[in-house]
Amino acid sequence: MVSVCRPWLAPAIACLIAAIVLLFLLIPGVLRYPVAAAPPPVPYTPPSSAQRDNNRTMEERVASLRRLLDARVCVADGAYRVPDGPGSAAVTPQDRAALPPPVAAQTPVPPQSLPEGRPFTGSLLDLLDQATVLVLQSDAGGNVQGSGTGFFVAPGMILTNRHVTAGEPGRTIHVASRVTGVVTAQVVAESPDDTPGSPDFSLLRVATGGGTGGGEGGTPMPLTFAPPAERLVNVIASGFPGMILNTDEHFQRLIRGQGTEMPTAAVTEGVVTAVQSGSGSGLVLHTAQITPGNSGGPLVDRCGRVLGINTFIQAREEGRMNYALASADAGRFLAANNVAVRSAAGACNPAPAGTAPAPAQAPAPAPAVGTPPGGTPPTADPAARRPE
Repeated sequence: MVSVCRPWLAPAIACLIAAIVLLFLLIPGVLRYPVAAAPPPVPYTPPSSAQRDNNRTMEERVASLRRLLDARVCVADGAYRVPDGPGSAAVTPQDRAALPPPVAAQTPVPPQSLPEGRPFTGSLLDLLDQATVLVLQSDAGGNVQGSGTGFFVAPGMILTNRHVTAGEPGRTIHVASRVTGVVTAQVVAESPDDTPGSPDFSLLRVATGGGTGGGEGGTPMPLTFAPPAERLVNVIASGFPGMILNTDEHFQRLIRGQGTEMPTAAVTEGVVTAVQSGSGSGLVLHTAQITPGNSGGPLVDRCGRVLGINTFIQAREEGRMNYALASADAGRFLAANNVAVRSAAGACNPAPAGTAPAPAQAPAPAPAVGTPPGGTPPTADPAARRPE
C-alpha cells in the first residue's frame, strides 16, 4: 500500500480550529476580558453656601412681601404701586423689586439699555426676539448634530457657550435669527475649556445680510450688559430648548430644508437666588427654567440688560438649580477679543407701556464690564448637566 502524504492537512485543521474559536469569541458576552465600563460620574455637590444663600433669599422675599402687604400695594396704570401712607415708609428698594413685574410684551425698553443711535420702539419681548439666535452644529454631511442658543453682543458678533460650538473637525456652525435668517457662522474665539463652573464662551462672527431666507432684514439689536447681579432681581431667560424645538413645525421644516420661517425663542421668568464668584467664573443662580438647548442664551433683567449667560443646570432629589455665567466674565472674554459691549449702570425699574418709569435709586459707580465681584466660587464638577 502506498501512503499519501498530505503536508497541508495539519495547518488546515489548525486554521479551522482557530476560525471556530474566533467566531465563538465574537458572540456578545463571551470575551474573557471585556472592555471595562467607564466609571460613573461623580455627583455634583454644591457648596453649603449655595443652600444658605437660597434659604436667605427666600426669607428676604417673604419679609419683603409682608412689608408690601402692610403698605397696601395697589394696581394703577397696569402696574403695582406703593401708595403714600404710614406703611410705605418701611418699604425698601429691595421690597419694591419683589413687586410682580409688568408683562414683558408690554414693557418698553429703557433708552439706557439700547446702543447709542439705535432707536427701538418695541417691547422687551421684541428685543429678546431680535437679539436671541438659534445655534446649529452640522457634520460634514450636513446633518444637524446639536443645537444651542446665542445672542448678539455687537453688530455681526454673537456670544454663546464653547460647548455649543465645540465638535469634530469639518463641522459647520449655522445661526438662525429672526432678523438675519439662516447664515453660516465663523468661530472667532473660544475659552480654553468648557468645564461646568469655568469660563465657557465662544464668539461667533456672522454676516448680517445674505441669509438663506426667513429673516426680516436689517441690523440685529445687540444686548447691553447690566451691573453685577443681585439677589431677588427679576430675570428672564431666552433661548431655544430642544424639547420645544422638537414640536416646533417651523424648526422641523427648517432643518429639512423645506421652509424659511424661524422658530420662536422660548422665554421663562424667575429671580436671582444667589450669586457666587471667584477665580473660576462668576455664577448667577436663578429660578428661570432652562433645559438642554438654552446653553449660551441670555439671562436678562426686566430692562433687557444681560446679567448672565445660561450654561448648565444641577438637578438632585431635593431640587434643581439653573446656572448662568456672570456677565462680568463674558465681558472680559469679549474685551480680550476686541469686542466692545455697552454696559448700563443703575437699578432696573421697568414700567408698562404708556406709563412713566418708577424713580430709579441713586446708582453706585458702575464697574467696567469685566470687573469681577468678590466671593468664593463653588467647586466645578464635570458631571453637572449643561443645557446644550
